[in-house]
Amino acid sequence: MNIVEDIAPACAWVAGQEQHVGINHDKIPGYVKLITGKYPVTTEMGGEHHFISEDHETTAAYILALDSINFGSGYFAIAKECGIELEYAVIAGGLKKSFESGDFRTPQKWIEITAEDFSRMLSIPIGAHPELDRLLRYFEKQLREAGEKIITEYSGEVLNLIKASGGSAVQLVEIVAKWRGFRDIHLYKGRDIPILKRAQILAADMNLALGGVSDINKLTIFADNMVPHVLRCDGILSYASNELIPSGSEKEVEIRACAIHAVELMKQAAGGTITSVNLDHMLWHRGYEPEIYGQKPHRTLSVWY
Repeated sequence: MNIVEDIAPACAWVAGQEQHVGINHDKIPGYVKLITGKYPVTTEMGGEHHFISEDHETTAAYILALDSINFGSGYFAIAKECGIELEYAVIAGGLKKSFESGDFRTPQKWIEITAEDFSRMLSIPIGAHPELDRLLRYFEKQLREAGEKIITEYSGEVLNLIKASGGSAVQLVEIVAKWRGFRDIHLYKGRDIPILKRAQILAADMNLALGGVSDINKLTIFADNMVPHVLRCDGILSYASNELIPSGSEKEVEIRACAIHAVELMKQAAGGTITSVNLDHMLWHRGYEPEIYGQKPHRTLSVWY
């Protein structure tokens, strides 16, 4: 069994062990009909916040750069307290502007990027808050690693990484899951639980931006704070979320793993007519509905989401 094939059964095992999170199984059949009937399947990468170019190498570079730094949700509240706007759209849009200007659009430039560069890119002043300074340094570390991997192992071309995967989403996840910055695997009750949010979303985003990526149906959802939050607000999951939850703690692993398992059950209830990735996108859009967005999701200071 490869690591992607282990995600769903490992998360199902966590759901059977859980102490902090409950799944309301009876609501799942009706809920999947509601969600799939209301939200369309996402078929392309939106250009409003994302950099999409006719040059496939530059587009692939943007996607890899984005998903290398596609985290920080736990820090968003801290930024808000400091009067700073920070969310996914700010990160994606800030990186987009950097690509448009040519500042950091190649792996060769990523290995030179600094926290100060991210400060300017995302309008987060150095010194605004110690945790935000730490987040900027995490961004630097993760993007530098991606640059080093592409330069040393793929001749400086992100498309060579895609070619090495054979166009397979599963194989792409397998490759980057070996990179320290993408290895989102956590110990729970003596067992390693792979979640691999950013590795899986990388494969899905490459498919949305460039097309041609196979076996997307074998991926799970990208377990972050948004999808569990939506499932909790809609009564599919039940857990308390009013405190800061340590990254890698039993409760945090359960929240993410139970979200993955619940969506796998939703996929089964849909009779195999939709993928977990499709459901993830639908639930993400659901998360921006006023009745959901106005409630606070669980908060964890994490480099994984």
